[in-house]
Amino acid sequence: MTLGDSGWNAEIADREDPAGMGVFSLAGHRVEIRSYSRSAAQGWRVVITPDAWETGAPLAVEPFDIGAGTEILIDFPESWETALDGAAAHCALHYPLPVFLHGNVQPRADFLGGAIHVEQWEGCRIGVFSGLGNRPLDCPRINFHGLTVGCDFPIVSEADHHEPWSVKVDIVDSPALQLVLPARKEMVQNEALEALKIVAERTIFRAFAARESHRLSFASWRRANDLGVQMPEAAAWLEAWAPQTADGHGLPSGEPVVNEPMVLLDNYEPDIDQGAAQAFSNGSPLGRRPVRARGAFAGYSWYDALPRVAEIAFAIDTGDRIQRYADEDVLPPEFVSGRVDSITLDVTIELPDASDASQNHLLPVEALVCRNGGYGSLDEAVVLVSRTAAITPGTLAWLIDASCFSYDEDHDSDSWDTQHRAFEQAARHIANEILLGEEEALLERIRDAIADEIVWLIPAGRSISLIAGAGAVALSFLPEAASN
Repeated sequence: MTLGDSGWNAEIADREDPAGMGVFSLAGHRVEIRSYSRSAAQGWRVVITPDAWETGAPLAVEPFDIGAGTEILIDFPESWETALDGAAAHCALHYPLPVFLHGNVQPRADFLGGAIHVEQWEGCRIGVFSGLGNRPLDCPRINFHGLTVGCDFPIVSEADHHEPWSVKVDIVDSPALQLVLPARKEMVQNEALEALKIVAERTIFRAFAARESHRLSFASWRRANDLGVQMPEAAAWLEAWAPQTADGHGLPSGEPVVNEPMVLLDNYEPDIDQGAAQAFSNGSPLGRRPVRARGAFAGYSWYDALPRVAEIAFAIDTGDRIQRYADEDVLPPEFVSGRVDSITLDVTIELPDASDASQNHLLPVEALVCRNGGYGSLDEAVVLVSRTAAITPGTLAWLIDASCFSYDEDHDSDSWDTQHRAFEQAARHIANEILLGEEEALLERIRDAIADEIVWLIPAGRSISLIAGAGAVALSFLPEAASN
């Protein structure tokens, strides 16, 4: 018996990159081997006892009635026997030939099953999959005759989606693609594999090109052209602009805007966004639909032809001066929350057909919450309301919340709900004080405190009378008839 050797000639060894049967793993176990000898035109068998693996003692080879092939009988340890079904199923799943266990054929599945697009290349089948790029690099990407290994294939994503496309490869007959010996857990990094990666990327782009439209970034679209894959520009639509909030995570997504005049709007601070949204929500004051600017599409002809909002600023008229407030500005110390004569949104739009062409739009705004360099609190914020504004205290309180509130993740700052509830109360107090006056605002604050801390203590169906002042509080239950 010869272990660790084979009868593969050089041509087969180079073409098939064959592996042995792992017979070394049987050392120390009782093994019976039965095989048919073509040269002798008869069958034979040999029994290797557990102690015979290392002694070098001769083994008796005796005739056996077998007509073809080789059988290996192993005295299984219990741990092997319990794991056999799962191991056989795993090995057979993507193996190109039928595998039988206990006389039953094991289930097989196409390694590229569920692929969006499949192409053939130099003895390989390349399948494109959506979402595959989100998986770890060591997940099965290459099937080498039933043995699957990972590979860092290219990933291509559309600008609007979070499911990147990548590939899986089923090797049918490609001698240049080889596994690293002896473990065979990864591919040999050679020119053939690098060529496969380029072809894989080209295949992904051809899958995109086969669709009616795509949303690839301009850089990806240009890369596809460099690889010889011609496709039209990305579909010409953008998301409607929507104001972000101070406590938001990422930019809000609006509805797709297509086949109507658009103007690109970049990202600004939440207080600027919320102030501008008041003006933009009334009809179409800019003559175009504000859409969220997407730098990924810069370079496409349809995107570069769109006008862009170059600047947003607010002009605050206090009666004796006009103060400008824009992104990252801080108001002078003398500015405090309250009424002002007017607030005007000044929007500058750059037109793409001339480098010095621009438009200005002046739009009235009822209220403006200036974070004033602060973040997540009202300590530095200044809340301004136009004298002619019809805004309600509730709406103004919501505007303060959207412009300023940001959850403090410090473990000493309590939960989001507790922080937000306290902020809402403070915002309502500021709104009431500006719009209703100091006295009414104080009454609203007292009502809030009673509603939060006292009302729940009053028995169902009963009412109380409360008189408080001068450091004294008088409480009494009303008669039940009066309560009802």
